[in-house]
Amino acid sequence: MFRELLPIALYLALVATSLGFSVHVLLNKRNPYAAALWLVILWFVPLGGILLYWAFGVNRVARKARRRQKPWSGGAVPSRRDVPESLLPLLRVGDSLSPRPLAPDNAIELLEDGDQTYPAMLEAIAGAQKTLGMVTYIFDEDDVGLAFEKALMDAAARGVQVRLLVDGVGARGIGPRLQWNLPQSGGRVASFWPRGRWLKHPGLNLRNHRKILVVDGKVGFTGGLNVSSRHVTQEGQERPRSCDLHFRLRGPVVAHLAEAFVDDWELATGEILKGPTWFPELSHVGTILARGIPSGPDFNLARLHELLLGALRTARSRIDLMSPYFIPDGAILGALRAASRSGVRVRLLLPRRTDHRFMAWAARAYLSELVDCGVEVWEVSQDFVHAKLAVVDGHWVMFGSSNLDNRSFRLNFEFNVEAWSPELAKKVLTYMNHYQGRSRRLTRKVLRREPVLIRLRNQAIKLFSPFL
Repeated sequence: MFRELLPIALYLALVATSLGFSVHVLLNKRNPYAAALWLVILWFVPLGGILLYWAFGVNRVARKARRRQKPWSGGAVPSRRDVPESLLPLLRVGDSLSPRPLAPDNAIELLEDGDQTYPAMLEAIAGAQKTLGMVTYIFDEDDVGLAFEKALMDAAARGVQVRLLVDGVGARGIGPRLQWNLPQSGGRVASFWPRGRWLKHPGLNLRNHRKILVVDGKVGFTGGLNVSSRHVTQEGQERPRSCDLHFRLRGPVVAHLAEAFVDDWELATGEILKGPTWFPELSHVGTILARGIPSGPDFNLARLHELLLGALRTARSRIDLMSPYFIPDGAILGALRAASRSGVRVRLLLPRRTDHRFMAWAARAYLSELVDCGVEVWEVSQDFVHAKLAVVDGHWVMFGSSNLDNRSFRLNFEFNVEAWSPELAKKVLTYMNHYQGRSRRLTRKVLRREPVLIRLRNQAIKLFSPFL
C-alpha cells in the first residue's frame, strides 16, 4: 500500500512546490520576460526546474538597516549652485534613491591598474593605526594576494582592528593559510555566503561583488580591482592581463564606504562595528561633491539601475560609458537609443577580449540596434578592460564595482560612487579616450559582415540575458 501511494505523494509534492515557486515568481519577478521563462522551466522541467529556481531564482535578502553615523561630519548641505542647472533632475534622482545626501569637499584620485593601485593600498594598510575594513570579490593566492596577506597580518599584529571579507564563490583562490594566519595575528577574516550552505542559502547568486578598503575611517579605496596578479604588468607584457581603474577617496564620502563595509560584515558575521574608531570626524579636504551608493538584492534593490537610467535621460550633450560586460535590459537600451536620437553623443567602450565568452556573445547581440540609432560603439581590440565608468555631460561621474548587466543591477551586492566634478570627469574621459585609441569602431557594416552562424549563436545566448 505504501509503495503504491509513494509515487502519488511525490507527484503531489512536486506539483505543490512548483505551484509555490510559481506564486513567488509572479509576486517577485519584475521582468515579465524573466518571469515567463521561469514559469516554463518550473512546469516543463520536472524537479530540475525546482532545483534551478532554488539555486538561481530566489534572490531576496532581508537585513536590518542601521544608521550608524551622521550623513557627514560637520559642514553644511552642499548648495545646488555646485550642480549645473541641466543636471538638477539627476541630482533629485540620487537624492530620492539614497538615504545619504551628497557629501561635500572630497578629494578623489584615479589609480590605474594594479601597478598604481596596490602600492597605494598597501601603503595605507601599513599606516593604519586603529581600524581596517576590506571587502573584495576575488582574493587570489598569488604574489599580490601574499603581499596583502602580509600587510594585513602586520597591521593586526600591531593592534589594528582588521576585518577582511571575501566572497564565498569569487574568492576561491584564498588559501587556508590566510584563514588561519590572520586570526592568529589578531584580525578576522570571513566569507560572504560560502558555497555549500544549500539549506540556508543556495550560494550561487547574491554574490558580494564590492571592492572597498577603508583605513582608520579616513581614507577609502573603491573601483573595479580585485586582489589579483592579473591586474599587474608582468615582465614582457605591455599591460596587465586585466586593465582597470581604482580610486582613492578622502573626505566625508569615506564614511559612506565604511558604512557599506560594516553592513556587509554584520550580515556575514553578526559582529556590529561602530564608534569613532570606525566612523571618525572627517576633514573637508577637496572640492568634489560625492556620494557612495550601495545596491543589492535587499532594501537597495536596483538602486544603481535607476540612477543610471536617470543619468541617461538627463544628459543633454554627451554620455560616455565603459564596461567589461554589457547585458542591458529594455529600459537601458531604450534610454540609450532615445538619447542618441535626440542629439546626445553616446559612446560605449567594450573589450573584445573577456574572461567570460558567453557574456561577450550576448553583448554582441545588442549592438546592432544601438549602432543603427547612432550610438558610437568602440571595441577595445587588445586589452581586457575591466573598468566600469559612466560620465554625463562632462560633469557627473559614476564609478565602482557594477557592470552594465542584470547580475550587477539586481543580483549582486555592488557599490558605486557618484561624483560631481568637471575636473574628475576630464581625467576619467582621458582614460577612456586612451582606450578608444586602441579600439575599432563597430559600424553597421562591420556587424552585418559577421557570419550568420555567429549572429545566431549570439542571439541564442541573448535569450538567457535575465540570468547572465
